[in-house]
Amino acid sequence: MSRHTFARAALVIAWVALGSGMAAAQEVAAPEELGRYRLGPIRFTPAVTLTQIGVDTNVFNQQVDPQQDFTAQFGPKVNVWMRLGRGLVSGEAGLDYFYFQDYDSQRSFGTNERLRIDYPVGRFTPFGELIYVSTRQRQGFEIDARARRNEFVGSGGVDVRVGGRTTVRTFGGHEAYRFKSEDTLVGTSLSTELDRDTDKFTVAVRRELTPLTTFVVSAEQRWDRFLHSPVRDADGLRITPGFEFKTFALIDGSAYVGYRHFETLSPAVPDYTGPAASVDLGYTLRATRLSGKVNRDVTYSFDEIEPYYVQTDASLTVVQRVTTHWDVKANVLHALLDYQAVALTTARTDRVWQYSVGGGFRLGDTARFGVDAVHVSRESQVPGRAYDGWRIGGTIEYGVKQR
Repeated sequence: MSRHTFARAALVIAWVALGSGMAAAQEVAAPEELGRYRLGPIRFTPAVTLTQIGVDTNVFNQQVDPQQDFTAQFGPKVNVWMRLGRGLVSGEAGLDYFYFQDYDSQRSFGTNERLRIDYPVGRFTPFGELIYVSTRQRQGFEIDARARRNEFVGSGGVDVRVGGRTTVRTFGGHEAYRFKSEDTLVGTSLSTELDRDTDKFTVAVRRELTPLTTFVVSAEQRWDRFLHSPVRDADGLRITPGFEFKTFALIDGSAYVGYRHFETLSPAVPDYTGPAASVDLGYTLRATRLSGKVNRDVTYSFDEIEPYYVQTDASLTVVQRVTTHWDVKANVLHALLDYQAVALTTARTDRVWQYSVGGGFRLGDTARFGVDAVHVSRESQVPGRAYDGWRIGGTIEYGVKQR
């Protein structure tokens, strides 16, 4: 489907929805309901985390001769809100620092900034958002190198209130992904294979079923264009109905399950058509909290012979409050990476397992001290890609809402 055809169809959907009923004003939350502290007209909530304070037994995710080091990650951030006439300006600024005692080449700083404005005018609420990320954190389950990655996202759109319970959202955006030119993985330049620009256009219809439950149908068309590897260029369509549940619902979070069509522009690379999912749900029963996640979507690979894979991952976390202050938790995650290869090449599937156990001490709802042990392993048919290792260390969190 071309971008012009999809855009016209989306505008028709929005226009029909507009004509189906009278609109109620869209409300934007007041800053005083969001920020913990106040500085003049600005409300803000600071937070800081100090994690992975301990030992990583396989710093480079190596199959042979794994290297061990003492590590720590420091991450302060602040969320801010400010009223601008009828509108609301919100933002987030964060910093992360990764420390390695012996392998100083792995040390790094990273930043994460977001700026957004929502401005209601009657039935319409236009909005715009800018996001910038610069980090050397590992990306996903495939890329083991701590490579410098810069991401820029600019988007804008409008929410239109239709009737008392229905909102139609239309928005578009541009995303740019850039890797540092000298960063490589098994001799492959990540910049050459993965630098790309993405344009997106989305139409979503939201219907409030109850004060705590919203039904959503979203259709997204995207166009991925690579700077140095045009064989990876692709168009994609994703249609996902689902539900969103607010914090005080019996089950909170969101669940979307739908359809994904990934159409490559190179005849040598196979297309993908199949299910897509994005599920993040939680359930609290007295002192026990269960949370589960399921994701399935297309992800680009750094390997030019296997340009992308379909990733399916599922995880379950259990947190048990032992006393008012003490808790224990356990987590298990399993991921499948189904690689799609170019013509005349046999595809493969990698598997990732992650197990963790830990415990902690809470001070109120916004501070926690914990210790965790995490075991991660990857099974692969490619020599040198399999590995396993432990990450054992402490965590200090302040300003992060605890559930």
